[in-house]
Amino acid sequence: MTKSVNHLDQLAILQIDFDIWSGQVKLDDPDIKLGVGGEIPPKQLVDLGRKNVIDKAHLKPFNRLKTSARRLCLRHGMPFMNGFAVPLDRIDEISAGLEEVVNEMNDLKGNFLANYDRWIDEWEQKNPDYAQAIRAGKLPKAVVERRIGFDYQVFQVTPVNEAHAMKLNGMANGLADELLNEIVDEAESFFKSNLKGKEECQVTTQKTLKRLRDKVDGLSFLDSRFLSVVELLSKTINGYPSTGKTVGGEQYFRILSATLILTSKTKIQEYATGTVDLDQMANSYMTNGQVVSQQAPAVDSEPAASISSDESSSPMDLTLPDDDELDQIFGSKVANGTSSYF
Repeated sequence: MTKSVNHLDQLAILQIDFDIWSGQVKLDDPDIKLGVGGEIPPKQLVDLGRKNVIDKAHLKPFNRLKTSARRLCLRHGMPFMNGFAVPLDRIDEISAGLEEVVNEMNDLKGNFLANYDRWIDEWEQKNPDYAQAIRAGKLPKAVVERRIGFDYQVFQVTPVNEAHAMKLNGMANGLADELLNEIVDEAESFFKSNLKGKEECQVTTQKTLKRLRDKVDGLSFLDSRFLSVVELLSKTINGYPSTGKTVGGEQYFRILSATLILTSKTKIQEYATGTVDLDQMANSYMTNGQVVSQQAPAVDSEPAASISSDESSSPMDLTLPDDDELDQIFGSKVANGTSSYF
């Protein structure tokens, strides 16, 4: 079922380190006026015992860049050891992307420091009743400079003895389960967003499948089943038309079939062992004119009838088939094209 491999020698650990100043300093006693004629500072100025000495909108670009860097790492790898486990052979590609983050971070930091004094003054003008408190909390520019930065490290883990090697390999083995869960989650999301209740999909959906294929391909050494997932996704991606905006007909049903397989761990395994065949499944849909994206057959239901034009035009309450329903769709005879459900 699953081939045992030494995962560690094919993995690199990538850690990213962002320092982003909060724009806040400690709220001092004089900043709060209580008693007769007193008032509590507005929420835009104070938060849980700290005061904002600059408009936090100026710090949002740093947080967007942090999110972008995390997405880059997750595009290729999985969270692991306070960082990301990524394929060793993708390090150059990932590092190139992170170097762009370094350059953009330096540009953002330079712009922030160049405008620091002016933005503090503008914040005082926006909050004139608390201008003194803002001015008192202003940090020297050199201190702020040290609180903004980005760096990353790449390394491999070498266990010191056999016991630690077994422990680390066990942790690496867990990555396969996490990736399998991610595949199922992505497929479910793809089904609901692009296929549910439809008889065609947009050509642009190919990009989503490509991103998933490339990630699984890079980590396919974690589990032999992932090789079959890569093959399934590649076959589906290659079937997209080179022109036009929508996909219909046989290729749509192939996309639908592949997606439904990927929504079930059991069906992924069955596809890997040859029990389920994608082409025969799609051809069976076309032959019988059934639209499983609209309504999957229940466990003990009769074969679904073709949907009339009146029925297909009305709104439907659609749900993703569960494993029992998929068993009806992908019965054990699907591989030879004789399933009674097609």
